[in-house]
Amino acid sequence: MLPNFIEPIKDFSNRFRNIIVGVLLVAVAVFLVLNKTVVADEGVKVLTRVIRPIVGLDKLVNRIGGDKEFTPPPAPVVKLPELKGEKLDLSNFSATNVVVKDVQTGLILLSKNEYEKHSLASITKLMSALVILEKKIDWNTTTTVVSDDVEDTHMYAGDTYTIEELWNAALVASSNKAILTLADATGWPREAFVERMNTKATEIGLTMSVFAEPTGLSEDNQASAADTAILLNEALKNEKIAKTLLVKEYNLYSKERKQKHHMWNTDWILLGWIPNKLSEFFGGKTGYTVAAGYNFAMRSGDGKNNLIDVVVFGTKTNEERFVEANKIAEWIFNNYNWPI
Repeated sequence: MLPNFIEPIKDFSNRFRNIIVGVLLVAVAVFLVLNKTVVADEGVKVLTRVIRPIVGLDKLVNRIGGDKEFTPPPAPVVKLPELKGEKLDLSNFSATNVVVKDVQTGLILLSKNEYEKHSLASITKLMSALVILEKKIDWNTTTTVVSDDVEDTHMYAGDTYTIEELWNAALVASSNKAILTLADATGWPREAFVERMNTKATEIGLTMSVFAEPTGLSEDNQASAADTAILLNEALKNEKIAKTLLVKEYNLYSKERKQKHHMWNTDWILLGWIPNKLSEFFGGKTGYTVAAGYNFAMRSGDGKNNLIDVVVFGTKTNEERFVEANKIAEWIFNNYNWPI
């Protein structure tokens, strides 16, 4: 048994040792952070594992919420649409590429060659519109139609229109000269505009898409059906685009030629020219070239907050793209159950 005068000395010695170790722990942790050799938290973890048996840090760590007490939050449960029976056989459809995507979850509900690249045609204009909207736009400013020798039945080189009029001509009637004039009105050289289109594609997650010019006339404008569904979704997030795609008809007036020109939307489902039972329709974009065939991308809903994007590529006739897209959409809403 230790003499009475030794016990206080022993207690003081233990306390002094703990104080010294604690100071050293803090000093070393600060040194490691300042020298950026390890992350501060990792440095403290290593040191505490070594020193905690000496100074009794186990209880302290547990008490202040160290790793032992950390519980990650549960992962959110995503409820997916469920197919009630067999999938629709797309082999009898003339569309060479098809994808149907649930807007809320991103789940692909139906597909056919959805990851193959295909000439995009005038659906390209959705990407051009997104890039145009990155610039500050005065919609009432007038500009002159470009002189590019491109196919167009809606306007003539040298005519002057407001940016608003050109915007409607480009997205409602799919005017090639209108979209080129708008692209030039941004102030970017044409090459820079196209470069931005491709950069934008990467930013929004398009992995199978490439753009060569703003109109879609070039066969080198290509995308997969899956990518096109992403592009449509991104475009419809923008109120200006979404509202314009629902404009059924539009009138231009050329002051230079003193003539009116009426334009119908190229979307026959929007116009009601294709009979359908869709509860909701949120617009779409068409595209056609000889290389692409007839393309169409659209969004529809069942009136119960369930939305789908439908993309069809390469049908043989203008009417078929709308008929097949409509059939597919109606089938989806009749054969999938959405969680409540």
